[in-house]
Amino acid sequence: MTTTERIAAATFFLLAVLPLRPTQAQIAGSFDGTLSGKKIPQTLAASATFSQVGSQVTGTIALPIDLAKFGGAYLLQGKATPKRIKVSGGGGTGGFLRWTAKISGTTLKGNVKIKAPGGKLVGSLAFTQNPPFATDGSSCDAVYDQNKTLFDDQLMTSVFSLCGTCHAPGFQAAATRLHIDAVDPRATARLVALFVDSANPTASRIVQKPLDLVPHGGGAQFAPGGTEDMLLEQWVGLVAAAHCN
Repeated sequence: MTTTERIAAATFFLLAVLPLRPTQAQIAGSFDGTLSGKKIPQTLAASATFSQVGSQVTGTIALPIDLAKFGGAYLLQGKATPKRIKVSGGGGTGGFLRWTAKISGTTLKGNVKIKAPGGKLVGSLAFTQNPPFATDGSSCDAVYDQNKTLFDDQLMTSVFSLCGTCHAPGFQAAATRLHIDAVDPRATARLVALFVDSANPTASRIVQKPLDLVPHGGGAQFAPGGTEDMLLEQWVGLVAAAHCN
């Protein structure tokens, strides 16, 4: 056996018997979860969005806006290992949040501490990553084709122009499942359709998020009953009536 062959054989042996180094966890996407604790009267809804490059993590955690002085969105940064994520950052109404969580598959769970002017909150935050959609929304193309003017000329220029300030490549909510394509309204309409609850349109995520009825990293984008809200509810009603998603 030549020297080269011996080196190759030894390398193959080492790769076969030595444990592989754990791959870096990938904390990227949107998450739904809960906030609980001894001094929190009831379990509250929470949401999060994270992006990761190497071990560096950035993102947002949104808590109910009516959670006294601790509610609102927090802009976070930190690090992740294969088993743990640790992030911190400011937001809300002047608070500072620290969260360290264990990673188990698509679930993140750990203790959170928030210091805000005049108080401190300690609790537990648990998140589960939202799974990718099973379809691409093209089954609702007929709704778009029949109401193209409404979507292109009104919703795209008002409602979704607001959403596009975060839900677009390179922006804060780029890792979420909602992507606003300013040059392709049909692609946007397809994704919007996937967030419609046909059985209960007013409970649709696409309706509740921009009103901050469900904790939203971008906060409230428009007021209930306003022009944008009414346009969005009109579109959601059309999709729901078609039962296409």
